[in-house]
Amino acid sequence: MIRRLREDRRAVSVTVGYILMLSVAALLLGVVLTGAGGLMESQSKQVVSDELTVVGNQLASNIQEADRLATIAAADAEATDEEGSVDLTVRLPDRVAGTGYLVEIDDETITLSTTNPDVEVTVTHPETDRELADSDRLSGGDIRFVYNTSDDLLEVES
Repeated sequence: MIRRLREDRRAVSVTVGYILMLSVAALLLGVVLTGAGGLMESQSKQVVSDELTVVGNQLASNIQEADRLATIAAADAEATDEEGSVDLTVRLPDRVAGTGYLVEIDDETITLSTTNPDVEVTVTHPETDRELADSDRLSGGDIRFVYNTSDDLLEVES
């Protein structure tokens, strides 16, 4: 009788089947989560890139606006023999897609970048009549354009 119980394997097949079913389910769940994680990261980078492009284009139009105001201030200063100045503050978002960003402006381009995810976007802006001072890397958020007719330089600061 004991020998017959030792040789009986019927209950083992149910247990083994259950363990195999759980293993396959866990494997499929792991594959789905891994694939979805990669897709989410890709979508996150695309959203950040799109938002940085919008902010860059907005900033490019504000550079043009500051340059036009500086040209008007310079013309008024020449006509009145007095100093003129422009102080224009541009309100930009502090964060894009939940992450902070940096802005760097030079003579022809605006470079916006984030570190998490690692995205860098470059936007060109039209040539300005006034010399545009190269900026250090500025944090996202409010950016200020300052122009004084005495030094004839359009400066960018945060």
